[in-house]
Amino acid sequence: MKRKWQLFGIFLLLFMVFTIGLKGTFDGYYGFYYDKEQYKKPFVYELSDKIVAFEPVSMFTAYTGFDTGYGFFAPNVASDFVLLFELQDANGNVLEERIMPELKSKESIVRYTSVFNMFMDKVVSSKKKSESQYFKYLDVVLKQIAKSVLNEHHGATKCTAKLYLYDYPTLDRYKKGEKTDNLILVSQIK
Repeated sequence: MKRKWQLFGIFLLLFMVFTIGLKGTFDGYYGFYYDKEQYKKPFVYELSDKIVAFEPVSMFTAYTGFDTGYGFFAPNVASDFVLLFELQDANGNVLEERIMPELKSKESIVRYTSVFNMFMDKVVSSKKKSESQYFKYLDVVLKQIAKSVLNEHHGATKCTAKLYLYDYPTLDRYKKGEKTDNLILVSQIK
């Protein structure tokens, strides 16, 4: 009898991990691609939503940290940003293009790359850029990074920062032979 309870507990735990992961994948997909549209949730999405919203389950997930999601392991790989710096001299000649400032420690590299998470709001938000103080703040952050890169290169007088989002081909496009990713310009600071 003890063995049956152990197996039941293991099954229940695995079921919850699967359900929470499924809900996180649906949330990520529909939140990104259908953010501004009305859509009918698939049955499995509604079911996983109801299971996770059930009070004993939601208390358990909040207490154990299960509610942080398992999107990292999902097949819908998140896009990433590229921040390209173009350094120019006084005549407008391009001296150098680079994608990172000169960082001296591993910690600074991690902090620098984690800044990109903030810029996802520029892509998925429903507000217009001019209406949001937060977007103005993001532009200031971008401008400060560009200023720092400009200060690293003594011959440069101007630095243009361009923030791009990777656009990976969908599975359908990939099957049709499109194997290259594109860059979508999100923001530009001069």
